[in-house]
Amino acid sequence: MTAESRVPLEGTHRIAWPGATPVGEAGEGDVLLTAWLRPRRGGELDVARATALGSTVPSQREYTSRADLRRATACDPDDVLRLQKYCGTFGIEIVETRWRSVILSGPIENSIAAFGATAAIYQLDDRRRFRHRSGSLHLPSDIATLVRAVFGIHQWPRSHAVGALHPKTAPLSMSDVVSRYAFPDSDGSGQTIAVLQFRGSFRSGDFSTSLRVQGITTQPPIVKRVDNAELAHDTDTMKDVESAIDTQIAAALAPGSQIVVYAAPDDERGTLDAIREALFDEEHSASVLSISFGFPEYLWTPIALTILNELFTVAALLGVSVFCASGDNGAETDYDGQPHVLAPASSPFAMACGGTQINAGDAGEMAWDRTGGGFSDRFGVPAWQSSVNPVAAGYAVKPGRGVPDVAAQAMPGYPIVFEGTQLAAGGTSAVAPVWSALAARLNARLGAKIGFFAPLLYRAPGGTCFRDVTSGSNGKFSSGAGWNACTGLGVPIGSAIETALR
Repeated sequence: MTAESRVPLEGTHRIAWPGATPVGEAGEGDVLLTAWLRPRRGGELDVARATALGSTVPSQREYTSRADLRRATACDPDDVLRLQKYCGTFGIEIVETRWRSVILSGPIENSIAAFGATAAIYQLDDRRRFRHRSGSLHLPSDIATLVRAVFGIHQWPRSHAVGALHPKTAPLSMSDVVSRYAFPDSDGSGQTIAVLQFRGSFRSGDFSTSLRVQGITTQPPIVKRVDNAELAHDTDTMKDVESAIDTQIAAALAPGSQIVVYAAPDDERGTLDAIREALFDEEHSASVLSISFGFPEYLWTPIALTILNELFTVAALLGVSVFCASGDNGAETDYDGQPHVLAPASSPFAMACGGTQINAGDAGEMAWDRTGGGFSDRFGVPAWQSSVNPVAAGYAVKPGRGVPDVAAQAMPGYPIVFEGTQLAAGGTSAVAPVWSALAARLNARLGAKIGFFAPLLYRAPGGTCFRDVTSGSNGKFSSGAGWNACTGLGVPIGSAIETALR
């Protein structure tokens, strides 16, 4: 098959990673890839219904079952057979089919040839190396009609190693958090919170110690491996700390819930596959999904963001609430001087979680100066978020999906234990599990899954469900009354949100 007889696969173009330079060939050995296929005929997701559910009080909603949704919207078995035949000519085999995707296994050099990829080993200034794919994928036109994307050739750089650990601030106790945000009286019993862990390691000993020293009794998390993720490694990274933050905070605030950790690699393949697994896992049937991970939208391929949004549409149809950290680098003006937002938080069907700061002796909160926030370059302003448009106009920037939706304190943080050390851990990575725990409590109180509920919050009378955060900025955007690109609608009044959802 000659390069001239192939066509570029729409949406797979990837820019060169800022600050990285090629240093060698793509490597050798076998790799696992995930190919995403088109849905079967008539199997498109009902976006209008997902949106309508978000505007309906939970007690009146009818969600789709996982089994029914999978059957109705999966890929066509004939497409799988066609792809299998094509891949077989390159010594690549299909080892598993999962909803609209298939898992492929074969040598990296064969995979690069089969999918017309341009790949090499790149290095950053800090000497971290990773396999980088640039440009578009290319396939014969008949195969390109059924394949949407192939993930796994490209990797994202590994997270930075953890430095010396010591307490820097005194965190808010969990009882302080419950009181400050008027959490409804519930422990989240009967709910499952899915926590996505990307190239991190869950430490059961730290988890047990953290809950014990806080006097909280809960059941241990269940860990599920996705895409052959590493479950242990020699060098601790910030991803390991994030795993501790996610699990310990969610468990402390909703101790009656079952936490299921989906451990996956931190790249596009791992992210999409982990979300798919968490959503379609019938054994554990998560009602809440917490994601403390993200990269600026420009570092994702356009098709990855499209599939990501489809997965969160699935979540809305199933009644799963999705909470994503908005980021800890302010307005993300890193490589081009322009503000950016993180995905997956930028998906309209996710609840993007920003961060606030509480100063000693101050009963109020201000925007944390490192909270992520701004306007999406990839997703337009959803109908329920019309308050975003005048804010964008005030900054003379193009309106897009506004990030974040909601907030909670990111500093001074929350009590966790990592490697036996008691710490105050914060950032928006801590806010996502706080909101996930609140959602679990609301589900238990209402006796119905709140699922996707952003439209209900945006249409609630001003000041009803949130306390405005009116001071502080993230370096580009300022906090203020009403929706803003630092703290969204504000910090929660949990009891009022419960009332609004009844």
